[in-house]
Amino acid sequence: MRYSKFKKHMLTLSLVSLISMVVLLFVIVWHLYSSILKERKILIHSQVDTVMSLMHEVYEDALEGKLTKAEAQHQFLEYIEKLKYSDNGYFWVLNTKGVMLMHPYNKSSVGQSLIHSKDKDGKFFVKAFITTTQHSGSGFVSYYWPKPDDEVLAQKLSYVALFKPWGWIVGTGLYVSDLNREIVSQIYIGLLIIIGLFLLSIFVSLQLYKRYLTELREVAIFDRLTRLYRRSYLDEIGPRMLKEEHSLPLSVIFFDIDFFKKVNDQYGHNYGDNVLSAISSIIQKELLPHKNVFRYGGEEMVALLHATEEECRMFAEKVRLATAKHVFHYSDSEHFHITISAGVAVASPQDSFSDMVRRADRCMYFAKARGRNKVVTESEVRGLPEE
Repeated sequence: MRYSKFKKHMLTLSLVSLISMVVLLFVIVWHLYSSILKERKILIHSQVDTVMSLMHEVYEDALEGKLTKAEAQHQFLEYIEKLKYSDNGYFWVLNTKGVMLMHPYNKSSVGQSLIHSKDKDGKFFVKAFITTTQHSGSGFVSYYWPKPDDEVLAQKLSYVALFKPWGWIVGTGLYVSDLNREIVSQIYIGLLIIIGLFLLSIFVSLQLYKRYLTELREVAIFDRLTRLYRRSYLDEIGPRMLKEEHSLPLSVIFFDIDFFKKVNDQYGHNYGDNVLSAISSIIQKELLPHKNVFRYGGEEMVALLHATEEECRMFAEKVRLATAKHVFHYSDSEHFHITISAGVAVASPQDSFSDMVRRADRCMYFAKARGRNKVVTESEVRGLPEE
């Protein structure tokens, strides 16, 4: 009798475990597809950003007289024509009139207007490139285009960006079939893992579930808008970093966007979100290789790094200058700049992490009081009354 009950309980437990595994399999497949697609979109986005930076460099050389405009453009096209990455990854350039300026594989299209070209679904994809970039400066466009050395049309997802000074559109993309092949391969691997986990019983199932919860927690520590860490994670990791032994002291840089309320009032909160996202990217880029950047609240951001006060000032100045130089394009006729103020605090013996953040915040307010668009360190304001 007891054996039959035990057998019944084990069967029930096995069925529950199997159902859980099936559900988990679907969740993992969905998560895997989303993750790979997001990763690839980030990849082609970053590749275009890199090329745009290169274009800006040769453009600056032309402005400074180091090159003529024609030489700068030729040098840029010649260089990126040779750039390749991953499978079937390449770049192409056309202008805002739809004329192809460079394509490494479709040489016959160079110099030709593709403005009226349609893919197999009848989509005017070149017009879509132009519309997307003129509306928001950059974006993703889906269409059909043959793979290199292949005449068969394949679905492609491209990221395009406009370089306004020259009226050029740079693009690169991924072929959906390549992505699907990778995803199917990963799904087969995942399925084998799931079967193995099921055979290893409930214990392994619980471990996998725990691991999945850990992944969800990692997703939860990032701010969705800025892709910076959340303040809750700052409160968790800051005290821990303060206690760690390191050759350099822990320092806090407290950033605050100047007159951000005016941006929201004048351009709306949606565009204000774009500004926040752009400045967050600037901070992350200029603070490399340091990666601990957090959204503190609203338009306030905090960076943690092991560095001296002078090194922190240097990093903060890089952020300040890069922010001030960045041009925000609200419309074709309306552009504006944003500045940022920063305060720097360096850990001292017996410091608490909250004290460090408070002192960095105080330095930032001194920067605001002194006209904004400044970096103020603790040594500059030590002993001074609040302004």
